[in-house]
Amino acid sequence: MARTKIKSTGGSARTISALSTTTTANATALALKPSTLAVPPPMLETADAHSMWCMICRDGGEGPIVLYECNACPRVMCSKCIEVPDSYVNVVQRPTVSFLCLACHSKATLKSPAPFYGFYTGGLPSQGGKEVLPSFLHLNGKYEMASSSIMAARPIAFIHFILGGEDPICTPVSIICKFLETFYPNGGFTYVEVTFNVASHERISEYELSQVARVVDRVVRITQHLGHNGRVVAFFSDHSEQDCGWLYAGQAPKENGSGLEYVAMTVSHVLTTVLSAYSTVLKNAHIVFLVCGSVVAHPKPYNQLMSAVLHFEFASAIVFTAKHFQPLVASNFFLAFAELVLVEQLCVRKTFPELLLLSGRLGLHTKVILMTPDPTSPHRQLECTTFARAHTQTQPWGMEVPAQCPQCGSTKSWSEKVALTVHADSHQFAETSDPSVTRYVYSCKYSNCGTAQRLAPHKFIIERPPGFMVNSARTTKCGWFQVPSTFYSPPSLMKGKCKSQVDASSGSAKRAQQ
Repeated sequence: MARTKIKSTGGSARTISALSTTTTANATALALKPSTLAVPPPMLETADAHSMWCMICRDGGEGPIVLYECNACPRVMCSKCIEVPDSYVNVVQRPTVSFLCLACHSKATLKSPAPFYGFYTGGLPSQGGKEVLPSFLHLNGKYEMASSSIMAARPIAFIHFILGGEDPICTPVSIICKFLETFYPNGGFTYVEVTFNVASHERISEYELSQVARVVDRVVRITQHLGHNGRVVAFFSDHSEQDCGWLYAGQAPKENGSGLEYVAMTVSHVLTTVLSAYSTVLKNAHIVFLVCGSVVAHPKPYNQLMSAVLHFEFASAIVFTAKHFQPLVASNFFLAFAELVLVEQLCVRKTFPELLLLSGRLGLHTKVILMTPDPTSPHRQLECTTFARAHTQTQPWGMEVPAQCPQCGSTKSWSEKVALTVHADSHQFAETSDPSVTRYVYSCKYSNCGTAQRLAPHKFIIERPPGFMVNSARTTKCGWFQVPSTFYSPPSLMKGKCKSQVDASSGSAKRAQQ
């Protein structure tokens, strides 16, 4: 009989106590101890590697086209985008000539503008170098990226941890891989998929023992691929138990022996069991949790998730809050992430509003949480920021307007909102970005609303929450509302005031309801 694939990442599962894995965990830890990993030298010397793509036209060098490599950064510029006089074409390619790209020149002359000569002898301008050309370089085209962008100069490795079982999780990871492969035609991008099923003692032992053999090879291969400055992006594709927020660990035999069922375990147990073998390459990686929002909705699983982000020392983590999260809905978001954060190498926190602007429909489905280590804290601390789509009528300040009137059952029956300001003066059609507006009042415009109950037409109020509209992620009628960041420190770092909630040996079990 044909079955429908599970597209969302939530559901119900039998939850079971975390299983003791001391023996196999010790074996895995020993096998992956850094001193026992004989990692050969990197295949590519990437510390000084340059991009393959011109920073102006984003094209490569083929045929007669020459790529000029900047001596101050990994960027390149091509001979189509800068006009080198014919009599100097061979001169500028001499080993004694240094090249300074447009981005580095603009940064160096930001406070004191100067002509762009590009080529120097005797070192760069900051080293006393002298111009090679008799006049400034003429540019063809315009610089379309941020001044800090660097086009795909650093190798990338994707590690996709995905729940095994008979119902595959549909994700956009393959789409992102295809996109990135075009920027790395010579093998600068690699993909590793790790399928897990750790729902029983036997499954955990099987997984961990298999990793002893596989991980050593994979870690060595990834480390070799990354060289000195490569980056890792991890995806964790799983379901979460909707009643308690635990993560699916895999499938195990039903208690009555009639087939298999999904089993959920604590967030800390699942993440520790699955990720620990790869901890050496996950440090400073970006991780995306393709999991339903129940893991965020329940405090203890959410705390365990944040503790895991700190424990594995991720550079950033992205989490979605939708109750039944559909990963494919986030495809545009991930393509924007791949282009701006991975290809152009922009800071994920600084560029996050632009990622959201390029994926406005994602906000109709879910809120997005960005987690990054707090660089200003002397202790390990995580900065967590929630972004919600805001629409002037249907989702002011990221707060959803009900799709149906609870009193009469009418749909799309709300009148235009009435804004109340801090001065208690009512006025129509005020924008959600107006700081004086503190609340909106909506009323049902169905003529018979409340008639059967002998009540007035239904009204409700939406209070303005703390936060602000992100200007760089706004359009005419909608945008993204940023909630003030919260900061999380593991309980163990809070001077003994609170006992750590991350306990891989605690919990109970629940059966998945298919």
